[in-house]
Amino acid sequence: MNTASIVANKIPVTHTVRPDVNREFLQISVPNGWDDVQKLTNKVLSYDNRDFIFSGWNSDRNEAYFYRLIHGETMTATVR
Repeated sequence: MNTASIVANKIPVTHTVRPDVNREFLQISVPNGWDDVQKLTNKVLSYDNRDFIFSGWNSDRNEAYFYRLIHGETMTATVR
């Protein structure tokens, strides 16, 4: 029997790099609009061992955006 399991705390993202603005971006779908986005504000996403911070959302497209600096340090802290 073939089986699959759901991976906790992982979501699909689209990754883009914009050297012209010194940033990398993650874009995620938020199909329930603000109800989904509200859970993501003040959050940090880890992608390929790099931290991305919430930067905003597009309510027309129901997408949320996270970013990190390509050169320089994106300021984050760990809550313990």
